[in-house]
Amino acid sequence: MAKHPIKFVASVEQTEISNIGNIAQVLKEKGCKITHILSLTGVITGVSSGDESSLQDLKVKGIKYIEEDGEVKAFGG
Repeated sequence: MAKHPIKFVASVEQTEISNIGNIAQVLKEKGCKITHILSLTGVITGVSSGDESSLQDLKVKGIKYIEEDGEVKAFGG
């Protein structure tokens, strides 16, 4: 079964927001492509490599939760 990259949103622990750049770097080292680092809100968005069995494999130290990015699309669009 082929695995596919997954768009994700990761929320950083409040106490780790000052380290958000380092957390994003760890995700890059795991093969993720980081699209946004929102340091004021403590959110990182990106795309997984597709090699992990689930997004939970990417929940590194400092991440409160990580989930699939559910894009909202307009009707008829």
